[in-house]
Amino acid sequence: MDLFESFIKRLIFTPESVGLHGEKMIVRKLGWVQFCGKRGKILQNIYVPRENGETSEIDVLYITQKGIFVIESKNYSGYIFGSENNHNWTSTLYAGKDQLGRKKVEHHQFYNPVKQNNTHIKTLMHYLNVDIPMLSLIVFSERCELKSITLFSPDVFVCNRGALPRLVRKIWNVYPDVLNEMQISTIFNALQPLTNQDEATKTKHISDIQSKLNYEETCPWCGGTLVLRTAKRGINAGHQFWGCINYPKCKYTQNL
Repeated sequence: MDLFESFIKRLIFTPESVGLHGEKMIVRKLGWVQFCGKRGKILQNIYVPRENGETSEIDVLYITQKGIFVIESKNYSGYIFGSENNHNWTSTLYAGKDQLGRKKVEHHQFYNPVKQNNTHIKTLMHYLNVDIPMLSLIVFSERCELKSITLFSPDVFVCNRGALPRLVRKIWNVYPDVLNEMQISTIFNALQPLTNQDEATKTKHISDIQSKLNYEETCPWCGGTLVLRTAKRGINAGHQFWGCINYPKCKYTQNL
């Protein structure tokens, strides 16, 4: 790939565009669910206000007679390892071979998406001031394999995008109806204005997140300081992450 092609690829496949593509794919999968009779109302990119003046950005909501499916989209590659109780999860990627022909493996850590989505759900429940079932769905792309995922809560689910329709149908057959059509429309109408946010709201949301990251944190592997870096290659090119200052001796990473 020449420099021009590399530039175009980075221009097109930005973190924002990759994230939006993943969310659109989820919405498309939910379209198949609706086609099979499991109907509901879909919202995408909802910025829900919090008490402290910040916002929680929810990727996709599916408001149904069974309750609200709160969906967090993840676009990682490789093998995914994680437990509901862990602070971080891990993505393991094949990284070619070294000079001796041995396989190289990269380990990238990212914040536990179950905990992340729990925060979204708490914010949403407070904003709506309702007591209805909210199901937490963490949906990964087809580029990764969920190698070892440990869950404990009955209302938390993790799957690849391709398995989302099957998972929703399975949940549908188990959970009782709790909302009628009027209640579904009322919730949809209350949240729909939170989807079309201006750039100022989006910029403030990102700024609030970054402000929480402006502190020194110690690497759990070697004790070195974590510094903010930007991925230059691979599927995560353009994404910022915390990396150990002792790289390449220590390859610990933590996703924002």
